[in-house]
Amino acid sequence: MSLQRNKALVKIGSLIVVLEVIASFALVFGIPHTYAAPGSTRKGIHGHPRFVDVHKDAPTQGNALMQKALHNAAASTIPSWHSTFTTNGVTYPYTMVGTNPATGSTTTVPTVIVPLALKYANGVTLDGTTKAQATSKSPLFKTASFASGNTQYGDAIQRAEFWNSVQTHPGYHVLLGQPAILPTVTLKVPAGYGQESSAGSVRYGEVDVNWFYNQEVSLITKLHISSTTLPIFLTYNSFLYDTGGCCILGYHDASTLAGKVYTHIFASYIDPGLFGAGTSDVDGLSHEVAEWLNDPFVNNSVPNWTTGNGYGCINDLEVGDPLVGTNFTVNGYSLQDEALLPWFSRVTSPGTYQARYSFLGTFTNYSASC
Repeated sequence: MSLQRNKALVKIGSLIVVLEVIASFALVFGIPHTYAAPGSTRKGIHGHPRFVDVHKDAPTQGNALMQKALHNAAASTIPSWHSTFTTNGVTYPYTMVGTNPATGSTTTVPTVIVPLALKYANGVTLDGTTKAQATSKSPLFKTASFASGNTQYGDAIQRAEFWNSVQTHPGYHVLLGQPAILPTVTLKVPAGYGQESSAGSVRYGEVDVNWFYNQEVSLITKLHISSTTLPIFLTYNSFLYDTGGCCILGYHDASTLAGKVYTHIFASYIDPGLFGAGTSDVDGLSHEVAEWLNDPFVNNSVPNWTTGNGYGCINDLEVGDPLVGTNFTVNGYSLQDEALLPWFSRVTSPGTYQARYSFLGTFTNYSASC
């Protein structure tokens, strides 16, 4: 679907798309979760904010098929560039969104927000539509003041990451297009795959990650979203759970559909107070936008690293995971600090903004091996 067609859809924003979903083993990779009574009131949210790599959990999205599509000259997907780094004699290839910073080129990726209204078995609906406009006005899409320049959040991260190149090629940018907001999609969450609860006066929902993932991928086709566009599937105070429990605030992935590679993001808009100071509004989405920019096809490997923050020993270029909970505020929105490439590649003199290993300078040295 072209961006022009998406803009036409916004004009019929009163249209509500309702998907009736049957919770069967043919549609999910997992099994139903056992809950307390739906809608039960708790003193606080039971779970902590975290993120997952759904790509490894989705056997239908195998890397072999992905690699075949990406190496097909006719493949239709977002613009990307490729390079390598070497650590301890091992060469690691990586792919990022946009163009090589050394070219000084600007890339703008068309973006759509797909608001999801999740209707739970107790009749309560939590609707991402109510937060779509606020999301579109955040520094993820609007120009704001950052240490690395006046630009969008994601672009500020990338410019800081390749600061030495930016100094000689200042035209380098990788931007999100101002998002078209598509008509609301209502998903009816089966009782065995989610529930709505409360933390004090704030309502929130929990949904099985595997059930949700299947709905998201099917919507890419049903909504005729172009493979050259980034769709952001937005919920409101609705988080995902897996065997590790709640609360997954977002993920990004790449799916091969009909020979084309689609990148896509899920994130929830978060009310203040659910997870403590800082983790609110677009914090989860900022995490995923930065990770999408640095690892759009979820196939960038790096030397094993750990931070002791509950993610174990990892070898993925997931720039947000090392710093979950390290936030800052720009124009009233909560954003997350992000690790920069030299932190993963273990460069002793990084060519980043002020030679930092993370955007805010939280890390003062490169990653620890494990």
